[in-house]
Amino acid sequence: MFFFYFLIYNLLFLPLLFILVHLAAFFNRKVRQAVLGKYQLYCRLRRYRTVWMNRPVAVVHCASMGEFEHIKPFLNDFKKIKPDYAVLVLFFSPSGFQNVKSFPSVDLFLYAPFDSLFSIWRFIHTVRPRLWIIAKHDVWPNQVWLTRWFRIPVFLINASLHQQSSRLLWLFRPFHQTIYRSFTRILTISETDRNNFLKLVPDSLLRVTGDTKFDQVLYRKEESRKRKVLPHEKLQNRWVFVAGSTWPEDQHHLIPAIKSLHGRFPQFLTIICPHEPTDHHLKELRKEISPLEYVLLSEIERLEDQEVIIVDRIGVLANIYGVGHAAYVGGSFRQNVHNVLEPAAYGIPVLFGPVNQNSHEAQLLKASGGGIEVHQAEEIEAILEKFLLNDIYRQETGRKAFQIVEKHRGATHRTIQYILADLNETEEEGRP
Repeated sequence: MFFFYFLIYNLLFLPLLFILVHLAAFFNRKVRQAVLGKYQLYCRLRRYRTVWMNRPVAVVHCASMGEFEHIKPFLNDFKKIKPDYAVLVLFFSPSGFQNVKSFPSVDLFLYAPFDSLFSIWRFIHTVRPRLWIIAKHDVWPNQVWLTRWFRIPVFLINASLHQQSSRLLWLFRPFHQTIYRSFTRILTISETDRNNFLKLVPDSLLRVTGDTKFDQVLYRKEESRKRKVLPHEKLQNRWVFVAGSTWPEDQHHLIPAIKSLHGRFPQFLTIICPHEPTDHHLKELRKEISPLEYVLLSEIERLEDQEVIIVDRIGVLANIYGVGHAAYVGGSFRQNVHNVLEPAAYGIPVLFGPVNQNSHEAQLLKASGGGIEVHQAEEIEAILEKFLLNDIYRQETGRKAFQIVEKHRGATHRTIQYILADLNETEEEGRP
């Protein structure tokens, strides 16, 4: 069956996908950036060949910026243990490659090659990696099949698989079995995910290590203390509500609640951080919050008695959660909730909308009482009012949120141990 799916994927599905992506590139700027980046991959490799030449190479594949952020503690620890390795991080999405800053544990950032047999073979032949790691879920068949063909250990870390995933449907399951059984090891975030993966792979390939995201939010919390985004003296005597990674669908419910609370609590201050702070989104947001007065983060020195701060740049949300008394995490009235652990790491209550089934962490927060699911503006207003009037209740809810983060830390260490054990075994087998 392997050769059947191998041929179907490479002779039918992949050519069709290749054509559709190139057509989409004419109309979508992000797709165009990704396509051009993939074509420029080998120019970038030649330009920086001294970075990785004559060194063992570890390739780490991420879908986008979010997956990369979650594995930063892993990359730090790996580099400490294996300082001789060159670490190359591949991004599928321009949202990762275009926004990434230099990171001391990464030697080179690249766009991932096209998943064609020739592209993956050429990349492996050029770089000659000793180790290949895929973060979370962005699994491409030829990438996995060819790494195993060349006997390169390949790992899926922070692995999750929802029981309703299309990968488990009877029609697609045999195809995905041929892919996931090619991994050296699959390291899952929970026992539930391990049980779901058992429908695709034998138990010998699975280990439960937890999610490095928990370590990452604690690491980022410490880093944020070194970087002041908001002047604390301007926030004195203000009760701060942070609405992070919001979309218009979130704001439809948030803004009526915010307006009502500002009318009754003069000390109430809202910080809204849109997921995509484009000129269009910021313009619409300014209209929606009227007649409330606002100040942009880029003009924060003007903050006096305004009721709202609008964050007009990216990369600062984790720092901003640190000044909040409570938080709302966006995406949860739209498609998928964003990172609920970032505010939880600061020990504040976390609110989110009903679309949160994608997030294992959101379910943990709900079960503990540290996270609260809301469905409409009236609920948001009532919960925030309760926090404003009862600070002991607010602190207790925040403490429960932080306990979830603290309880699940340590996945980085466990992930490193399993990978090094398999890597050392492979290196021993390769020695004469």
